[in-house]
Amino acid sequence: MARRTIATAACACLLVGLTTGTAPAQLPKSPFRPVDPVALSLDGQAWTMNFAYVTPRIAKVQTPDRGERTVWYMPYYVYNKTGAPREILPEFELVTKDPDGVVMTSLDESQPSVVEAIRKLEDPENLRKYKTSVSVAKEKIPVALPNTYPESQAVYGIAVWLDVPEKANPNNFSVYVTGLSDGLAKKEVDDGKGGTQVLISRKTLQLDFRRPSASRTDRADDIKVNDNNGLGAESWKYRETSIIPKSKGKGDGK
Repeated sequence: MARRTIATAACACLLVGLTTGTAPAQLPKSPFRPVDPVALSLDGQAWTMNFAYVTPRIAKVQTPDRGERTVWYMPYYVYNKTGAPREILPEFELVTKDPDGVVMTSLDESQPSVVEAIRKLEDPENLRKYKTSVSVAKEKIPVALPNTYPESQAVYGIAVWLDVPEKANPNNFSVYVTGLSDGLAKKEVDDGKGGTQVLISRKTLQLDFRRPSASRTDRADDIKVNDNNGLGAESWKYRETSIIPKSKGKGDGK
């Protein structure tokens, strides 16, 4: 209950700050970890959104297909300082990284009813207007006004993973976030069969986490950020996301 009260109070103060243009007094510490864009060598003219997230949490919620399920979820927001309104389609891929475990990949499942159930836990007064990762893409993210608090100008969403408890119980995992930038790189390589293929890499934000709990009781705060021995939990990179075969002969890829 204390967590909900603090989150609601923080958001209310931010809304007051937006209206008056003044700094809210004694603003409670935000639960969001901000991640600023970083320019990479492959960027060219690419733009990149500001992003912030809450360390993934675990909860039991009702789902439309299978009743009550244990879900992992991550509240986040995007903040546009790129100079123009942008359309984004955020994608969240959770990948386990235990040395002796089976690598497991889980994609964000944007079920509106599940996101709404989580919203009632995180933001009972609906001040942040949390969206699914699909509905975030339905409208352009407006340019943030200067000299305003990021959380008052942000668009909020919740990423949800429904199958992590069923597939794995990881101690270490990463969440790869794409869609926050239009950065794209292509590389033509040999396909090993006498032809070529094109590797597509997208600018990606990598978030690293650990779950030190040995009891595996699915407590809400089991998951912690992994600062990688001081190197940081967040990093930007170009990550291979798809492979396109390139045909041989007449009209090969033209």
